[in-house]
Amino acid sequence: MKSVVRWAVDNAPATNTLVVAILILGIWCASSMQREFWPYSNLDVVQVSVEYRGASPEEVEEGICQRIEESVRSVNGVYRITSVAREGTGTVMVELDSGVDEADVQEVLGEIRSRVDNIPSFPALAEQPVVQRQQPRTTALSIGVIGPDESSVQASLALRDLAEKVRDEVLLEDEVSQAEVVGVPDYQIDVEISEDVLRQYNLTLSQVAEVVRDENVEVPGGTLKTSSQDILLRGSNRQSTGASIAAIPLIKDAGGVVLTIGDLGEVRDEFTDDSAISRINGRPGLAVQIDTAKTDDIIKVGDVVKNFVQVYDMPEGYELIYFRDRTDDVKARLLLLVKNGWQGLLLVFVLLTLFLELRLAIWVSMGIPLSIAGALAVMHFTDQTLNMTSMFAFLIALGIMVDDAIVIGENIYVHRTMGKSLRDAAIDGTVEVMPSVVTSVLTTILAFLPMLFITGRLARFTEVLPLAMIAILLFSLGEALTVLPSHLAHADGVGMRTATWLFGPFRFLAIGIQHINRFVSVVLEAFIERLYLPALRFSLRFPALIVCVAITLLMVTVGTVRSGIVPYIVLPQIDSNFCTVMIAFPDGTPERIADQATKRLEVAVRKINQESIDERLTQNPEGVVSALHRTVGYGASTDGDVSSGSHVGSLTVQLIEVGDREMTSQDFVQRWRKRAGNFLGADIVSFGSGPRGLAGLPIEFSLLARSNDIPKLEAAVTACVEQLEKYPGVHDVTAGGRPGKWEYRLKIKDDAQAMGVSLADLSSTVRASYYGEEAMRLQRGRHEVQLRVRYPREQRESLANFDEIRVRDDEGTERPLTELADIEIARSYSAIHRLDQMRSVTIAADVDEEVANAFAITTDLKKTLIPKLAEDYPSLRVLWEGQEEQTSESINSMLYAFIAVMIAMYLLFTIEFKSYLQPFLVLSIIPFGACGAIFGHVIMGLPFTLFSIYGLVALSGIVVNDSIVLIDFINRRVKDGLSLNDAIIDAGRRRCRPVLLTSLTTIGGMMPILLETSRQAQVLIPMATSLSFGLIFGTVLVLILAPIGIFLIAKMQSAFDCIQNAEPVATPDETAYKESNSL
Repeated sequence: MKSVVRWAVDNAPATNTLVVAILILGIWCASSMQREFWPYSNLDVVQVSVEYRGASPEEVEEGICQRIEESVRSVNGVYRITSVAREGTGTVMVELDSGVDEADVQEVLGEIRSRVDNIPSFPALAEQPVVQRQQPRTTALSIGVIGPDESSVQASLALRDLAEKVRDEVLLEDEVSQAEVVGVPDYQIDVEISEDVLRQYNLTLSQVAEVVRDENVEVPGGTLKTSSQDILLRGSNRQSTGASIAAIPLIKDAGGVVLTIGDLGEVRDEFTDDSAISRINGRPGLAVQIDTAKTDDIIKVGDVVKNFVQVYDMPEGYELIYFRDRTDDVKARLLLLVKNGWQGLLLVFVLLTLFLELRLAIWVSMGIPLSIAGALAVMHFTDQTLNMTSMFAFLIALGIMVDDAIVIGENIYVHRTMGKSLRDAAIDGTVEVMPSVVTSVLTTILAFLPMLFITGRLARFTEVLPLAMIAILLFSLGEALTVLPSHLAHADGVGMRTATWLFGPFRFLAIGIQHINRFVSVVLEAFIERLYLPALRFSLRFPALIVCVAITLLMVTVGTVRSGIVPYIVLPQIDSNFCTVMIAFPDGTPERIADQATKRLEVAVRKINQESIDERLTQNPEGVVSALHRTVGYGASTDGDVSSGSHVGSLTVQLIEVGDREMTSQDFVQRWRKRAGNFLGADIVSFGSGPRGLAGLPIEFSLLARSNDIPKLEAAVTACVEQLEKYPGVHDVTAGGRPGKWEYRLKIKDDAQAMGVSLADLSSTVRASYYGEEAMRLQRGRHEVQLRVRYPREQRESLANFDEIRVRDDEGTERPLTELADIEIARSYSAIHRLDQMRSVTIAADVDEEVANAFAITTDLKKTLIPKLAEDYPSLRVLWEGQEEQTSESINSMLYAFIAVMIAMYLLFTIEFKSYLQPFLVLSIIPFGACGAIFGHVIMGLPFTLFSIYGLVALSGIVVNDSIVLIDFINRRVKDGLSLNDAIIDAGRRRCRPVLLTSLTTIGGMMPILLETSRQAQVLIPMATSLSFGLIFGTVLVLILAPIGIFLIAKMQSAFDCIQNAEPVATPDETAYKESNSL
């Protein structure tokens, strides 16, 4: 390695050229990287969907879900199978093992597709299965297309056509790749003919559908080849609009007049019967949702869409707005980290200039942009993005990346004071501390490695952090070992002349900095000689007292944790720019009930907005609400639950920018919940602010049962809900397994079977009457439009007309339905959930963290409720989900990796120190760093979060670096012939300055984010707290405990030798120390 350092020193032009190339590459990579909120990650989930229109959830479960589950359960790589059977559709989600790589995912996807395609027994009326891998998408914002305040069908069609046009045109923008009109029913053409007309002309719905199929065709007829040209032959009578369908001839009357479909009935070219009310800012409006994928820059997408909204030319009476905007959130949070980064960088530079010679401080600081540029290049070529986590990695690294340069630079300075030339001082000073510096950097890299092995969905939050940190540390190490000595070896090199020219106008500042530097040096020397060294000598005289104090400190920390003084939450809530609520009544509830409930919620929003003006919570004269979207028939909550039907409604409230209001989104939700009050009969009322994220709900678990234990499952669910509602601060308690629509179940009579009428005949007749006899599907633009033949709407919506349905037997005789079948009235579930081939019901709740703690409630449930359920219902299974599942999976996987890293650190230290005991001494500092992290959370008034734990893991590698340098120096001084006590005191005197400086620069780099008051940074502050306070505590203890540990090791070895030789125990000398050093 000495030859590498010598080459770098002797080849300054090549070294500087390499530095410039890395800086240019880093700038280019940074400008071309995508920006997003959290790191992008692929979802290892395969979704199988099958439509079975008109079927009940139980029919879908039996005919679709169970058959798919049985087919794919034995595929290698499958971790979990979940399925949902709803009215008309079945969905099976196949979750793969977290260790499956991308190539294996494609292989598993192909195997699942093959097995599903080979299922022979799907119901005859089921659609073809759709097998696809779930693609993660992030909603950037939504475009609101607002129309005139009219309620006619024509107005709805015109609004939908305009929304489709806006969607098509926004997709023409280069940055926009995904846009969809959401919460709208499908287009559909209904041919409606009443039962009386059918009887009059001796027709059935099936016959009318058959005529439509025969007449509305486009059939290729081949090619007519003539001597001059080829002519295509085609039978073309294909119609795709309601008006043209109405003109299709259907039958001749007694006078020979041809009657068309329009003569016998009515053709509606409208939408499906699904409920669909969508109003934006109190007027009819539709939302065009803009999503982003991995290759999209969410900020660029937002800017393009906002400009599109401003310049788009809307027809008179229509308006275009944007809402549910996440791009401003992302931009604000990234800019917040950039601001804190510049502040941290400035603070680190100031600390360096205070403690080091100005020229040395400048060259040490130059390693920061080089390391960041190198890391950006690595991130770019590994398909990473700029996001909250990667930006935070740079923030953490600001102080850490100069630690090695500080040690090397100061040691070079020491060698220069010995009278060596600049070149020799640079080479000798670098080579002397190279082993300990390399060991320290490798130790820090090892500390971040466990984060690479975190499994579960929460791994998405941190996967880029260790990658960025490791890249930064490696480039920093390379710079400190080559570029730094190259610059310090030349007093008048090109780099120094350039720096002198650039900073020439600020030369007067250098004079002031030099005076301050001298003053700080005097103060530091006084601190070392008058405070630290006397304390160190006292500790060497009374080592047992120091050890007892340290053990007491550990015990106090453990007590602090177990007492709950520092509560644990997975992720703190972040202020968002939008809030949502989803409300759902029992399935089958009329549309007007959900409409009334959402209107009530809308009134509450307007009252809160007025309160924000009256209470001066914003300077905006319009209040804190900028947009309001109300829907009925479609609802989506913040945790990703999407429901549809007449019983469902939702509201999305867009708030003004965070900096323009004093009311947080969480405060808005609390007021909203109180203002709206209770909704009698509602199954779900779920409030939220911003996207819930990958962690899920604070409390979420599922109860699983076999099909013959459904009554026990329902009783257990009731007990769980009642228990959750007793906890203060717990709200929005929901449970699956809600009742569905009322069902009329037909059972054929014996007499009907004797007449040759089958249950299939009855079912198909009823299906054609209400659902409709599907004649065909028409392609109209990008939409597939169903053409159905059915009864008129007024007959389909009346129970009285049910008795008028006639069933025709093989002889053409028509009989009333009630004459052929018994009708049983029953009620099933609105949706049937299954997990690992068992029925499952999920119980979930949100928690107000200012009143209660989700972790404490979950712990109490595990101690009280869950054992009682196991006793009362032993056949049931409990599966924890949401934040509890993700936390357990992430921490367990990281724990195993952390143990492996500790073993690797021990092996690394044995190589460095050539000892068995000294590595244990170095590692023993880690628990004391954790003590500082815990007390830091107490001081800052912060809860302990998942990011706090990540900070502790990273701290384990940072906090031991100072002890490595200190112990290595003691070893060297003993080898030079000093006694152990003198070596310890000399090491304390010589290494206290760099130890303090490396710790201060690391803390200084994180200080701006640590003191950040914005709620946007609340996710990251706990990790900065763990690192900063842990390092403060660890540094103080390293300066005392590491020397004490060396002293005690030598003393124990001396005592052991004396016992063996039957001699009195003596004070450990360098001989005993050297012997202990070999253990």
